Formats: sequence, structure tokens, C-alpha cells
Amino acid sequence: MREWLRENKASRIKYGTKREDGKVFCGYGIGYANGEHWSDESTIENNRALCRKRMREIRTDPAYQKAYAEYCRQRYATRPDVREKTAKRLKQWANDYHDRINQRAASRRARKRNLTHETHDESLEEIMHAEARKLTQKTGVEHHVDHIIPIKHGGAHHHLNLQVLPCDVNFKKNANPFWTSETYKDFRSVPQELWPEALIDFYLAMRSV
Repeated sequence: MREWLRENKASRIKYGTKREDGKVFCGYGIGYANGEHWSDESTIENNRALCRKRMREIRTDPAYQKAYAEYCRQRYATRPDVREKTAKRLKQWANDYHDRINQRAASRRARKRNLTHETHDESLEEIMHAEARKLTQKTGVEHHVDHIIPIKHGGAHHHLNLQVLPCDVNFKKNANPFWTSETYKDFRSVPQELWPEALIDFYLAMRSV
């Protein structure tokens, strides 16, 4: 049986093939007519469900994870076609989900500092990332979604503390919480309930001068 299977790869029946009488092919084996095991479609579904369950269990095994990671590294290192295909896939993925990647990166930085405000509207943030991407494509100048009061200095991750800026303006701003501009928003345009205490003290001191 094994020799016949090896020698007749092209003519073998594929697993899951359905006959006119509704029977489904389950594989080759000794004891079946012509060595072909045909059964009900429910048998195939049960087998697939068991395989999925077994794979979920296997994937949680540290030994399997380690072996699979090593296999992937070896495959990537020894096959230029895999490296090229992976690079193209990553580039395409980054291009398709550019705004989502930026949004998640900003959210991740905010969560690390526990600065995501409870009233933050993620849908409005998504709109800003989409606008930044459109402006980048339209003008040829990269645009960023920037925290008006930088997170680094205690600014909240909140849609009212975000704006779209050209990248060169964002670099000039350089995470300065007291940066002001006649063209773009600065800390004075952010509701004071979103200000860090240090900025409130600074603003009150400036007004008293």
C-alpha cells in the first residue's frame, strides 16, 4: 500500500473529495474496498474538529513552540525566496494598516504611562490617523498624529489632546509642552481638565507675571 501511494502521487484521491452518492474520502487503508475509506461528511467534520483541538493543545507546548521557532529561523536563513516573500508581505501590511499601526503605537505608549483618559474616543482618533495618511498621500509630506501636550510630560491620551501635524513641524516641536504656534494648536487649546499639574502651575505663574 505504501509503495503504491509513493509511486502514484498524481492519481491519489484527495482527502475530503466528495462522491456522487454523498460519501466523502477519508484516506487509504487496509481492509477497505480498493483500499479507499469513504464515509459520511460528518466523519470528516469530526476528524477536522479533533485535529483543530489537538493543534491548539500542541501549540501551547513550550517544546513545540521552541522547535517551531527554530524551524522558522532556519527556513528564513536558508531560503532567499522566503525572505523576499516575507519582506513584501510585511511592507504591504505596513502600507495597508499604516494608520492603525500608528494609533496602536500611540495607545500602547499611553497605556504604559497610564495616561489614556477615560473619556477618550478611539473612533475620533482613527479619523485623525486617516486624515494624516490622506494628507501624506496628497501633499507628499509625511503627516503625524501628535499629542498637543506630550505624553512624555504628562499629557493625556485623549482625542482633544491630538492633532494632525506635518512631520517637520512635529520634529521642531520636539515634545515641548510649552510650544506655541499661530497655525497649529498648542496647550492652550486643550481643555484644562486634561492638563498635567505642572502645566497648570506654569500657566498660572505666567498669568500672574
